[in-house]
Amino acid sequence: MILSVRERRAAWRLTQLVLVGAFAIAAFAVRDIVRDRSDDSASPPVVTTTAPPVDSDGGGNDPGGSATTEPTTTTTTWAPARSFTLVATGELLVHEYVADRAADYGGVGAWDFRPMFRLVRPIIAGADVALCHLETPLSADNSDLAYYPGFRVPFELADAIADAGYDGCSVASNHSLDAGTAGVASTLDHLRRAGVATTGMATDAAGDSPATFEADGIPIAHLSYTDLMNGGSLPTEPARLVPRVDAEEILADAAAARAAGAEFVVLSLHWGAEYDAAATGRQTGLIDTLLASPDVDLLLGHGTHVPQPVFERNGKYAAIGLGNFLSNQPGDERRMCSECPPATQDGLIAWFAVGDLPDGTVGVIDAGYVPTWVRRSSTYEIVPLGIDEPTGVEPTVLAESARRTAAVVEPVLRRLDIDSFG
Repeated sequence: MILSVRERRAAWRLTQLVLVGAFAIAAFAVRDIVRDRSDDSASPPVVTTTAPPVDSDGGGNDPGGSATTEPTTTTTTWAPARSFTLVATGELLVHEYVADRAADYGGVGAWDFRPMFRLVRPIIAGADVALCHLETPLSADNSDLAYYPGFRVPFELADAIADAGYDGCSVASNHSLDAGTAGVASTLDHLRRAGVATTGMATDAAGDSPATFEADGIPIAHLSYTDLMNGGSLPTEPARLVPRVDAEEILADAAAARAAGAEFVVLSLHWGAEYDAAATGRQTGLIDTLLASPDVDLLLGHGTHVPQPVFERNGKYAAIGLGNFLSNQPGDERRMCSECPPATQDGLIAWFAVGDLPDGTVGVIDAGYVPTWVRRSSTYEIVPLGIDEPTGVEPTVLAESARRTAAVVEPVLRRLDIDSFG
C-alpha cells in the first residue's frame, strides 16, 4: 500500500501527536501535559521531587535546636514509554445505492469501494491499530447479492477495508445472520483473505477467540458482541456464531484475554436504540459494570446509526455509538428512511493514544475525534470534516453535520482538525 505525499504528511502528523503523548505519560498530570505540549517537543519529561529537611540526629524533633540538613532534590529523567494510537469508526452499512456507486467505480462485473475511503485513508492508515465495524455480511461470490432488510453485499468491500488501512473489524451485529451460517463463513473468509482480523463471529471453536494485535510491544485483544438480532434470538445456536451482550460472559472473556497476555482489552458492542443519540439505561448500566473491571480498558459502540455520547470512568472511555461511517441513510427518493434523522449521515473517527501509565498498567492517555459525513449525492466518499473537505459541497451542510456530532461527543472527546496535527 503506497501513500501519497498528502497521506504521508497526515499520517506523520498523527504520529507526532502520539509521540508527544508518549513522552508525557510518565508525568503524573498525564492528560493536561499531553494536550498542552507542542508537537515539536521531543525531549523526555523531567520529574523533580524535593524531600523535606531531616534532623541531623534522625529524630525528626530536636527540642535542643540541633542543626538539620538542607532539603534534598532528586531529578529523574523518564525514558519514553511504550505507546500506540488506535482509531475506530462507525458502521459500514452497504445499502444498494452504495453498492451501485461501487459498481460504477469497478466497471463491468466488479465493485470497487476504495474511492469511498480516499479522504479518510490517511487517518486510518496513520494509526497503529485501526478497527472498523462491518454490519453487512459479505457474499461468497456476488451471485446472491441482497440489500435491505437482509444483506449480502459485494465481497470486494473486504479489499477496500484492507486498503483503507484497517487492521481488524468487529462483525457482531443485528445483521450477522442475514445470510445464515454461510454468510458468516463468507464474511470471515473474505476479511481474512484481505488480511483483516475479525472478532464477533465464528463458525467453529478454533475461530471463537478475540482478535489480537501488538503495537510497540503492547499486546491488544479485541472482542465483539451484539445486543440485537434481526428475526432471531440471542444467544444463537451455537452461541459462538454471534456472541451476545451479556456482562458476565463478556467479563469472563476479557479476563481470559488478559490471562492470555493482553495488556489492553477493547470491547465492541452493537447495541442501543436505533436513530436515538441518547444512551439507554441498559447502556449506561453496562458501561459502569464493564469499565469497573480491571480487564476492560476501552469500550466502542455501534448500532444506533447516529453518534452517541462518550463516557469516561476513571480514565477509561466508552464511545458508545460511533454513528454511520458509510451508508445511504437517511435514504433518498428511491428508498426513503422516514425514521432516519439527518444525523444518520454523520459519524466519527474516534482517536485514542494509549500507553504505559505510571502505575504500571496500560491505558488511554489522550482521546479525540474527527467528525465524518458521507457525500451521498455523488461519490459516496466519507468526508473527514476539518481535515480534507471536498469542494462542491455547501459549507453550511458540513458545518451543521460537525455541529450535530460535537453536541453529542464533546467535551469528553476533543475535536481534531488539520491544525491539531501541526
